[in-house]
Amino acid sequence: MESRLLPASTTVETLESMGAEGLIMGGGPQRVRAMDDLTGELSDAASLIRKVKAPLLCICVTHQLLAAAYGGETALAKNPEFGPVEVSVLDEGTILQGLKPSFTAWESHNDEVVRPPRDFAVLANSPTCSVQAMRHEKLDVFGVQFHPEVSHTSRGMDVFRNFLEVVRK
Repeated sequence: MESRLLPASTTVETLESMGAEGLIMGGGPQRVRAMDDLTGELSDAASLIRKVKAPLLCICVTHQLLAAAYGGETALAKNPEFGPVEVSVLDEGTILQGLKPSFTAWESHNDEVVRPPRDFAVLANSPTCSVQAMRHEKLDVFGVQFHPEVSHTSRGMDVFRNFLEVVRK
């Protein structure tokens, strides 16, 4: 399976013309508090999140953007997480398959999802973040607050392998 790095301004039409079978949206330093306040790359990314039909995995700030785009709520974290955090797996299905009961993940966030959107299930939490991972109950749409792409996340590659299984089905 081929992968490509694309800008946040990529349109759904471009993805469809490329034959994209899945999409992973990375994190960044931006803040997501209200959909009305989004500008630039986050506005483009929010539009993509709402329109894309392929399986979708959102990481860190795009996890928060995913929540906001589907009607959830984000806020300043009561306990921002920076560095290693023990993530407890509540639902092992799909992207967290084989990771129960917990794993160490790398965090870097001041904001977090405080209320997941309707039709989303919480898959994992940590002692200070109630929504470390979530998934849409009917669509292949996922979000994770932690960073599976870094070596400090003990089972990060397993998260990506599991997401690829969703894409291949």
